[in-house]
Amino acid sequence: MDTARKRQPMKIDVRRFFNFILIFTIVTCFSLQNIAQAEQNIQPKRTERASDFTLKDLDGRIVNLSDFKGRTVVLYFMCTWCTDCRAAIRGLKDIYSRYRAKGLVLLSINIMESREKMTAYAKKYDLPYPILLDEDGNVSRTYGVVGVPVKILIDRDGWIICWNCRSFDSLLEKQFEVTGK
Repeated sequence: MDTARKRQPMKIDVRRFFNFILIFTIVTCFSLQNIAQAEQNIQPKRTERASDFTLKDLDGRIVNLSDFKGRTVVLYFMCTWCTDCRAAIRGLKDIYSRYRAKGLVLLSINIMESREKMTAYAKKYDLPYPILLDEDGNVSRTYGVVGVPVKILIDRDGWIICWNCRSFDSLLEKQFEVTGK
């Protein structure tokens, strides 16, 4: 005759459980505090030199990144079909109007779309900054762009200091605080 085993409720060691919760909470609080401090003490990290490139603008003029040596540059990789790219236009216009007189260069780089399509888009959204055409996608690949939008901040010495980082606005502001320009 088989004897049915009675299911016994799982015993929980309450003390261990509360110790685990306490340790987890402490670790989480310290982690969040470190993240908050890191955001406050933002220092640009020079990760790598920006690769020079040559692209055409909407008027067919040739533009080289090296033309802007000594200036802070924002590269903004985008496509016309990208809803996040459209949503970012207001912020980009604000950045451009705020820092252009101080020497900022903002280059919007359209990835693999026609000149006609991008020209219509630029007119529709009244884009004041230069638009470059990465018709074959080579520049995008060089910069590791696999999705859009991507914002890259390059300092005056040609170093990439921000690649889609959360602290983009603060780092950009610091670029102009340093020199007063």
